[in-house]
Amino acid sequence: MIKNFDKNLRVINEEQPSDEIKKDSFDANANLLKLIHEKGKLKFLWIIMNYGKKYKLLFYSLISVILINSVLISINAYLINIAIQQTLYDVAGSGQNYWDIKYWVWMIICGANLIVMYIFTYYRSALSVRLAVRVEVELRLLVIKRLLDQDISYYSDKKTGEIMTKVVGDTNVIGNEINGLIVWSIQVPFVLVFGSVSIMLVDWKVGLVATISVIVLGIFVACYSITYRKKNKKVRETISSINGDVVDRIGVIKLIKSSATRVYEEKRIREIHRPYMSIFKPVAKIDGNLFATLIASDILTNLLVIAASVIFYNQDVTKFLSILIPITTATVTLTRPLWQMAALIPGISRASASTQQIYEVIKRDPILYDNEEDGVLFDEEIRKIEFRNIKFSYPEKTNVTIISDLNIVFEKGKSYAFVGETGSGKSTISKLLLRFYDPTDGAVLVNDKDLKALNLKSYLSHVGYVEQEPQIIYGNVYDNVRYGYFDATNEEIHEACKKAQVHKIISSWPEGYETVLGERGLLLSGGQKQRLVIARILLKNPELLVLDEATSALDNIVEKEIQSQLNELMIGKTTVVIAHRLTTIKNVDKIFVISPGQGIVQSGTFNELINQDGHFKRLYEAGNS
Repeated sequence: MIKNFDKNLRVINEEQPSDEIKKDSFDANANLLKLIHEKGKLKFLWIIMNYGKKYKLLFYSLISVILINSVLISINAYLINIAIQQTLYDVAGSGQNYWDIKYWVWMIICGANLIVMYIFTYYRSALSVRLAVRVEVELRLLVIKRLLDQDISYYSDKKTGEIMTKVVGDTNVIGNEINGLIVWSIQVPFVLVFGSVSIMLVDWKVGLVATISVIVLGIFVACYSITYRKKNKKVRETISSINGDVVDRIGVIKLIKSSATRVYEEKRIREIHRPYMSIFKPVAKIDGNLFATLIASDILTNLLVIAASVIFYNQDVTKFLSILIPITTATVTLTRPLWQMAALIPGISRASASTQQIYEVIKRDPILYDNEEDGVLFDEEIRKIEFRNIKFSYPEKTNVTIISDLNIVFEKGKSYAFVGETGSGKSTISKLLLRFYDPTDGAVLVNDKDLKALNLKSYLSHVGYVEQEPQIIYGNVYDNVRYGYFDATNEEIHEACKKAQVHKIISSWPEGYETVLGERGLLLSGGQKQRLVIARILLKNPELLVLDEATSALDNIVEKEIQSQLNELMIGKTTVVIAHRLTTIKNVDKIFVISPGQGIVQSGTFNELINQDGHFKRLYEAGNS
């Protein structure tokens, strides 16, 4: 039997991946998002049924095992009663005879039932864990996908820690709870029904007393558990906020160290945990009352059974003894579901609270889409980029106009720079070129094609971006330089790093290019980070370069070396430079000077602008005074 079950488990594990890759397979994520959009909410039950449909072989196998196991648990007391009655009949001639089967045979049957029950309990747990893990992973992948789909504006008012709590913590809660909830939600009612029938087959009068007492106690357990559910939602919301705060502080560890505010942060973090501890006080009271009731249920039910047996059979000692043992045994079978119910309802409340947290992430559709599936593929050289009648306000601040009525044409092989005061909209130009945002009005045209209609990935494969805050991922040097150009060889990476003047630094490290850089490049200086990013762009060799203060973190000597490499890379390419250091844009073909609220106020070459009064000259003199 065990071999057959192991074979079935292997079939489940082997068949499931093939189900996922069938073109006509059930798309659980799409169906869940459809439900969310139609109903305006997300329920924990929908998650179970949705992914249960995807993993239907595993799901229905688990339900079948639970049902069989429930029957085996429930008939155990009845089989023990038969064994006792048959023993009394065979040994003392006072019990009941069951089909002339000897007592020792009934004992073997009881033992066999226990063995089979053990096997089904094992596979019940094994299957439920497998399903729970798959649902957790699927749900986490859905949350991550939705986060990756979101546009940049989504993250403007979000704490990283809160997002991570939902991605990791809440999906983990749901996964953990599914393990028990599917089992207990099916097994509890079946064991109560089958167990009640079994105990009444032993003796209907005493069995009825035991059943009624368990039902009454079950009502008390349900009331406590429902109260727990109301409290737990607030707990999840509070811990998400706290996690967001803590992760935010860890992210600025350099600021904390440089400000010597360690003690302050320790005290502050302790204080923000006080509401969390306060919220748990009523939860602790509910838990105390709940488990006290559960412990009392075992004793109370057995006392009632004994009292009923005495009342009904005080004149028949043999009958009294013959039913007392199996009924008290069966009573334990009936009270076990109360313990399971005590875990079931709070578990549902925890899972429901986490489901609501996840809903808050995945309910929002992105403002713009990358057209990965149905966009126009961009498979040509970038000959021209046009900003036509562009007006722009950030979605977070729609009442503030950053750019108004901007018309510019970027031609192939030419270089352009944007300069201006802080808040004038310089970096917004780069964000529009990269389609971090779409213009509020007007259009960005690439070879006369609207950027909004293009497959964004195919367009960005022609674009290289270096920003003033270099993005370093957790991984080694190869991982970072190769990112976005994954087919590059190690030799090509070495060459790009040499051009970016960072190869010697990397080679001096004990692990060389295998050195793990740490989260956000914590182990690197600002200049080293920026040179790695420049190496990434040199490796990609794009047609359009967007440089947002690409050399801002470098010293003057290294800046000149890197700038010469960038100038070489810019040859024959369209380049857009966002600049604060005006000395870095002396050789660009055209400079646009932007003023807050006024748009472009000057344009021309460096030599033209430096020799005329205006914004550019004032900016240059301020930067060199």
